[in-house]
Amino acid sequence: MAKAVVNTTSPLAGRRLLRDVNRLLASGYRTTVDDDMANLDVRFEGPLGTAYEGGVWTVNVAMPLEYPLMAPRVRFFTKILHPNIDFTTGLVCMNVFKQAWSASYDLVNIFDTFLPQLLRHPNPHDPLNHQAAAIMKHSEKLFYEHVVLCLRMYALPVFLAPSDLVEEGLEKRSSDLSLSDLLSDEDDDGDDDNAAALTAPPSAGADQVGD
Repeated sequence: MAKAVVNTTSPLAGRRLLRDVNRLLASGYRTTVDDDMANLDVRFEGPLGTAYEGGVWTVNVAMPLEYPLMAPRVRFFTKILHPNIDFTTGLVCMNVFKQAWSASYDLVNIFDTFLPQLLRHPNPHDPLNHQAAAIMKHSEKLFYEHVVLCLRMYALPVFLAPSDLVEEGLEKRSSDLSLSDLLSDEDDDGDDDNAAALTAPPSAGADQVGD
């Protein structure tokens, strides 16, 4: 990799960014860093004791020129089902970081604290994925079942073939709800109606595959 050209015009801020990137690397996070340190791709594992446990996501961190005074922009490259994360773009709700961020925090805080807390405590009342928020408001149990379904489709460290997913009861439903319906990020004023349609678990009513 070429010598880093820090993404800032301030020598002091440049030293801070270099320090924080090195601290992230030293903390054991598998990270790819652009030469100008403007973007980092970080391997993030789901927190233990949550529905996201066992998943592995690639998370992109875009560093603003005003870092550390301004919070980085965080987005999931790997698909994830969460009411505060846009399913299509992977962008994390910036309210999460703007309200909590201060110049005393660094990149390690994002992956040790902010993202684990976000996955442990989804907030359906400030959603980016409105369908995910609707199902969580209707039934947390059903929401977490679909989190696991999505995790196994996109975020397992070892790829599972479709036949493996079917054997584990994770086949895509062909009845009243498709996975694409659930994962839609479109705002819908009929959230209550959508939630009412999501009363069956993921495997309920699925057509038998291979008959």
